[in-house]
Amino acid sequence: MTPRAQRRLINEVNTQSRMTAKDLKASLELANISVHESTIRKTLNKQGIYGRTPRRKPLLTKKNIAARLKFAKEDIDTPQWYWQNVFSLAVKRGMAKA
Repeated sequence: MTPRAQRRLINEVNTQSRMTAKDLKASLELANISVHESTIRKTLNKQGIYGRTPRRKPLLTKKNIAARLKFAKEDIDTPQWYWQNVFSLAVKRGMAKA
Protein backbone atom coordinates (compact mmCIF):
# COMPACT_ATOMS: atom_id res chain seq x y z
CA MET A 1 0.00 0.00 0.00
CA THR A 2 1.45 3.34 -1.01
CA PRO A 3 1.88 6.17 1.48
CA ARG A 4 -0.69 8.18 -0.48
CA ALA A 5 -3.24 5.38 -0.19
CA GLN A 6 -2.50 5.10 3.54
CA ARG A 7 -3.14 8.81 4.04
CA ARG A 8 -6.38 8.55 2.09
CA LEU A 9 -7.45 5.58 4.23
CA ILE A 10 -6.66 7.32 7.52
CA ASN A 11 -8.44 10.52 6.45
CA GLU A 12 -11.52 8.53 5.53
CA VAL A 13 -11.54 6.70 8.87
CA ASN A 14 -11.08 9.96 10.77
CA THR A 15 -14.06 11.55 9.00
CA GLN A 16 -16.31 8.45 9.24
CA SER A 17 -15.15 6.35 12.18
CA ARG A 18 -17.92 3.72 11.89
CA MET A 19 -16.84 2.36 8.49
CA THR A 20 -16.02 -1.33 8.16
CA ALA A 21 -12.96 -2.69 6.37
CA LYS A 22 -15.25 -3.85 3.59
CA ASP A 23 -16.62 -0.31 3.15
CA LEU A 24 -13.11 1.14 3.17
CA LYS A 25 -12.04 -1.37 0.53
CA ALA A 26 -14.96 -0.34 -1.69
CA SER A 27 -14.13 3.36 -1.33
CA LEU A 28 -10.46 2.74 -2.16
CA GLU A 29 -11.48 0.73 -5.22
CA LEU A 30 -13.38 3.78 -6.46
CA ALA A 31 -9.98 5.51 -6.54
CA ASN A 32 -8.46 2.53 -8.44
CA ILE A 33 -6.58 1.26 -5.38
CA SER A 34 -6.87 -2.50 -4.95
CA VAL A 35 -6.19 -3.62 -1.37
CA HIS A 36 -7.32 -6.61 0.69
CA GLU A 37 -9.43 -6.05 3.82
CA SER A 38 -6.81 -7.55 6.13
CA THR A 39 -4.22 -5.12 4.71
CA ILE A 40 -6.56 -2.25 5.55
CA ARG A 41 -6.93 -3.51 9.13
CA LYS A 42 -3.18 -4.00 9.55
CA THR A 43 -2.46 -0.52 8.18
CA LEU A 44 -4.95 1.08 10.56
CA ASN A 45 -3.58 -0.93 13.51
CA LYS A 46 -0.05 0.32 12.75
CA GLN A 47 -1.42 3.87 12.90
CA GLY A 48 -3.02 3.18 16.30
CA ILE A 49 -6.58 2.87 14.98
CA TYR A 50 -8.21 -0.30 16.25
CA GLY A 51 -11.63 -1.82 15.63
CA ARG A 52 -13.96 -1.83 18.59
CA THR A 53 -17.39 -3.27 19.28
CA PRO A 54 -19.74 -0.53 20.50
CA ARG A 55 -21.45 -0.95 23.86
CA ARG A 56 -24.93 -2.38 23.80
CA LYS A 57 -26.23 0.26 26.20
CA PRO A 58 -24.76 3.35 27.86
CA LEU A 59 -23.36 3.18 31.37
CA LEU A 60 -25.49 4.60 34.15
CA THR A 61 -24.51 8.10 35.22
CA LYS A 62 -24.53 9.20 38.86
CA LYS A 63 -27.53 11.41 38.06
CA ASN A 64 -29.41 8.46 36.55
CA ILE A 65 -28.58 6.18 39.48
CA ALA A 66 -29.88 8.81 41.93
CA ALA A 67 -33.11 9.27 39.94
CA ARG A 68 -33.75 5.51 39.83
CA LEU A 69 -33.12 5.18 43.57
CA LYS A 70 -35.47 8.10 44.28
CA PHE A 71 -38.18 6.49 42.13
CA ALA A 72 -37.76 3.14 43.90
CA LYS A 73 -37.92 4.72 47.36
CA GLU A 74 -41.03 6.75 46.50
CA ASP A 75 -42.92 3.70 45.19
CA ILE A 76 -41.75 1.13 47.72
CA ASP A 77 -45.19 1.01 49.42
CA THR A 78 -47.14 0.64 46.16
CA PRO A 79 -49.06 -2.67 46.18
CA GLN A 80 -48.07 -5.54 43.92
CA TRP A 81 -51.37 -5.56 41.99
CA TYR A 82 -50.66 -2.00 40.80
CA TRP A 83 -47.39 -3.02 39.15
CA GLN A 84 -49.03 -6.08 37.56
CA ASN A 85 -51.62 -3.79 35.96
CA VAL A 86 -48.92 -1.41 34.74
CA PHE A 87 -46.96 -4.29 33.23
CA SER A 88 -49.99 -5.88 31.56
CA LEU A 89 -50.92 -2.53 29.97
CA ALA A 90 -47.36 -2.12 28.70
CA VAL A 91 -47.50 -5.59 27.13
CA LYS A 92 -50.85 -4.85 25.48
CA ARG A 93 -49.51 -1.61 24.01
CA GLY A 94 -46.33 -3.28 22.79
CA MET A 95 -44.00 -1.41 25.15
CA ALA A 96 -42.82 -4.56 26.93
CA LYS A 97 -42.48 -8.27 26.24
CA ALA A 98 -44.27 -10.80 28.38
